[in-house]
Amino acid sequence: MSTIESKHKPINQVKKQPTNHRWLMDLSQPLAVFTVIVITQMVVVVYSLSFFSLSLGYLNQLAVLSFVAQILAISLVLLLVLFRQQLNRMSAMTGVGLVLLFTCVVTTVFTGFIVWVDRVLMFHYVQDGGLTIVKVVVATVLTMLLLLRYFYVQNQWQQQIKALAEAQMNALQARIKPHFLYNSLNSIASLIAIDPQAAEQAVMDLSGLFRKAFTQRHENMTSLAKELAWVNQYLAIEKLRLADRLQTDIQVEPVLLAHRIPMLSIQPLIENAVIHGIAHLADGGCIELVVKRDQQKIRITVSNPFNADRVTSGSGTALGNIRSRLALHYGDEASLTTNHNAGYFRVQMVIPL
Repeated sequence: MSTIESKHKPINQVKKQPTNHRWLMDLSQPLAVFTVIVITQMVVVVYSLSFFSLSLGYLNQLAVLSFVAQILAISLVLLLVLFRQQLNRMSAMTGVGLVLLFTCVVTTVFTGFIVWVDRVLMFHYVQDGGLTIVKVVVATVLTMLLLLRYFYVQNQWQQQIKALAEAQMNALQARIKPHFLYNSLNSIASLIAIDPQAAEQAVMDLSGLFRKAFTQRHENMTSLAKELAWVNQYLAIEKLRLADRLQTDIQVEPVLLAHRIPMLSIQPLIENAVIHGIAHLADGGCIELVVKRDQQKIRITVSNPFNADRVTSGSGTALGNIRSRLALHYGDEASLTTNHNAGYFRVQMVIPL
C-alpha cells in the first residue's frame, strides 16, 4: 500500500502555474506614443507659464524646452518598451518603484547634460542648474506616475472588454453546436426507415464532425479551408438523405483558403439553405456558395432556391448567432444581409481581410 501511494501524488498537491498578470501595457503602440507626446507637451506648456512673457525669447525657450522634454519622454518610453517583459515579471508595486527610480536616474543624467551644454555654449537659458535639475526630475516623476496609472487603467479596461467578448463568443459558439446536432439527428432519423446503411454512414460522419467540434471548443477562429471542410462533411450527411435532390456549386478563390474566419460561420448558412430551402422542393435544387475577394474584404454568398409557400420560418438562431459573433469580432467592419426574390434566397456575409 505504501509503495502505491508513493508513486502517485494526491490531486490537491499538484502545483498550479501562477498566472502572469501584466501590469505594463505595450507602449510601442501608436496611440500610446501619441498620448505620451501630448501629455508631455501639456506639462511643458504649464511649466512655461512660470516664465511667460510676450517676447520672442519666451517662444525660443518654449521651443527648446519642448524639444528636450520630448526627447526625454521618448527615451523613457523606449526603455520601458525594451524592458517591458522583465518589468511584467515583477509585481505592480515593485515594477512601478523600479520605473520611478530608473526615471529619476535617467532624468538627472539627461538634464545635467543639458545644463552643461547650456553653460558651455553660453546660451544662458538655465539660470540655476541644480534647481533646474530638481524641478525637471520632480515634474518627470509626477508625469510618469500619471502615465503609468493611465495606461494601467486602459490596459485593465481592454483586458476586461476582451475577456467579456471572448466569453460571449464562446457562449454563442456553444449554442450553435446543439442547433447543428438537432438538425443532423433529424436528417439521420428520416434515413433509418428508408436506408439503414446510409443512416449508419451518416452517424459515422456526424461523429467525425463533432469530434472536431469539441476538440476545438476553445477556438473561435479557423481557416477558411477548415470551415469548408465542415461544409463538405455536413453536405455529405444531407446528401445521403436527399440524394440527387441536393446539388452544390462551390466557388472559392484559392488565395483566401488560409485566411481565418469565425468558426462555424459558413456551415450554418449552408444548413439553413438545405433545411429551409432544398428540403421543401420536390425536385430539389442547387446551393451556390461563392467566396471571393472584394477589395479589402471577403464576400461570402450563399444562394438557394426555395418555395415561399411551403418554407417554414425558423427561430433565426443561426443568422442571429452569426451576426452577434461578427459584431463581437469585427465591429462595424463586418455584415450579414439577406434577401429573397424570384424564388431564390440569398445570404451575404462580408468580413475584412
